[in-house]
Amino acid sequence: MSRMIYHFNFNNILNIKSVIDKIEYGTKLLFRVVFFYSFLVLFVSCNNDSAPKPKGYSRIDLPANQYIEYATPQFSFNYSTFAKIEPLLSPQSDGIWFNIFYPAFKAHIHCSYYNISAPILPDMIEDSYQLAYSHSLKANGINQILVHNANKQTSGIVYEIEGNVATPVQFFLTDSVSHFFRASFYYDIKVKSDSVQPISQYIKDDIAELIRSFQWR
Repeated sequence: MSRMIYHFNFNNILNIKSVIDKIEYGTKLLFRVVFFYSFLVLFVSCNNDSAPKPKGYSRIDLPANQYIEYATPQFSFNYSTFAKIEPLLSPQSDGIWFNIFYPAFKAHIHCSYYNISAPILPDMIEDSYQLAYSHSLKANGINQILVHNANKQTSGIVYEIEGNVATPVQFFLTDSVSHFFRASFYYDIKVKSDSVQPISQYIKDDIAELIRSFQWR
């Protein structure tokens, strides 16, 4: 029986080992390059200021509601110490116009008082209704809240106007005989209702206190 004799060429084995070593080194190097560029792309994409980002709103810190009295010969009420009264020129000699201005919020409550007679009361109420519902196209809804205080002889309607509108609240108060007071809460700049919701609620609370404390003189 003949034997098969294998002849090993050690030089070839060394050459193969060298090739394998080079392949392993190249594979490790390629992995490092791919990892580096993947990390670089992720880092750049996370810090790219040119990409559009959702608009954010800063935190709104509101002061505690505190009130002082505002009085005229015709009426009085409580208003926020965080606001200030700005007198305005009235188109009527017996009328009173003014703003309750909130400098930090860029908002105001425009107020007007009229000395009326009973026959023109329906027209004044209709004007208030039309002013409130002139915002109905942009409003999500308008809620009417009846106001009545028999002890102070005061009645009226509050219009809460929902949605992205310039005036979230309007209202009027009257004694149904000779006094008529109307007010409208406005923002002086264009706003989104959800972003200023805490401010709107803050001023609504002030309006509730104004109505609660309102009395004729």
